[in-house]
Amino acid sequence: MKNKIISWIFLSLTILGAYAISIFDGYNLLFLLFLIINIGFIGYFAPKIDKTVLSVSRILVGVLFVYSGIVKGIDPLGTQFKIEDYFYAYGMDWAAPYALILSVLLNAVEFSMGALLLFRVKTKYVSILSLIMMLLFTVTTLYDALYSPVPDCGCFGDALIISNWQTFYKNLIINALVILLFVRRKDFSVYKSKVLEYSALLGIVFGFIFFESYNINNLPMIDFRSWKVDSRLLPANPEPIKYYLTYKNKKTGDTKEYISKELPWQDSVFMADWKWLSSREIDPNISEMNTFPMIGEDGADHSKEIVSYQGDTYIFIIYSVAKVKDKPAQYIKSFIDIAEQVGYRVVMLNSDLPEDYQKFIDENNIADIKIYNSDDTALKAAIRSNPGLIIVRDGKVVAKYHHNNFPDISKLINK
Repeated sequence: MKNKIISWIFLSLTILGAYAISIFDGYNLLFLLFLIINIGFIGYFAPKIDKTVLSVSRILVGVLFVYSGIVKGIDPLGTQFKIEDYFYAYGMDWAAPYALILSVLLNAVEFSMGALLLFRVKTKYVSILSLIMMLLFTVTTLYDALYSPVPDCGCFGDALIISNWQTFYKNLIINALVILLFVRRKDFSVYKSKVLEYSALLGIVFGFIFFESYNINNLPMIDFRSWKVDSRLLPANPEPIKYYLTYKNKKTGDTKEYISKELPWQDSVFMADWKWLSSREIDPNISEMNTFPMIGEDGADHSKEIVSYQGDTYIFIIYSVAKVKDKPAQYIKSFIDIAEQVGYRVVMLNSDLPEDYQKFIDENNIADIKIYNSDDTALKAAIRSNPGLIIVRDGKVVAKYHHNNFPDISKLINK
């Protein structure tokens, strides 16, 4: 009876700590001490923990690993970009080319470990591997929490973004559960059939890698980013822009600012005594705009102009012209040629240097097109394809295409 009480106290404290993460998004000494004490608690009482709580802990860790693996496996390119951020932050630029391979492997390992825990396959070895992995992650996320080399760890991809401190707290909670599994690893039952165990192991690992491969060569099955299909890039009911005019009194030198509609322009005396000095505008919709800077040759941001166009705007996004293959490059050329004939609006967003994308334009004989420069991080977030095509209609994303699935041009133009 005493062991059951201790067991459920541990599980309750762990679940309470998991919930509290949503409250403490920054450094909190008391919460940190609570989590450390919980780890010490399970380290001491692990041999006495009730088997029911042990099974619940196994299932919780398994579900967590499976969820984390799936949301990142849906978007392995997103995990690749996050790993690249880590490499650059730690001065390991040489490793960046291997980020995609590492993304696929890490996601597959995490998902497979979760699935194996849930089905009680190789639980003893998975418990050991889980502890090693979590210790490495905990050290890394502690450094992230203290020094913020990256804004977030990407532990749950773009499905759930939490702060660096929340990530560290999360790992401490998982550590408590994983330590229990590690200490009691010999208590888990094993399958008598080795063939069944190894078949399950290989099926899970290679099945998930195939799943990731599909999501690399197509757009992610689920788009967690803000430019997903059906998302509005502008407020549904935009407020009017406010214009402010500043006038100066010719006699006293006093200045006064008016909202344009309140300016007494019909007052001849006022207009004779005051002269225009300056003007400014405030767009209350800017904070609600779901977009990013799109800089033209004039150095101005044209993002609002591009996404607010009434009608269809075909946006080709290229975040590295050097990596664009011949087939999609020729598609872009053909598309622009046809669109120009029928008067469709086509723009290109690019993050390369002007001389690089101009070389790309010249080499592929692409007709004159409006090209805007954007940050590569923003472009990668908009679409997981290089190049990719996004169709925006009246400020709303209506379609997105990976370059492996570019639609038939004639059907798209003549729809």
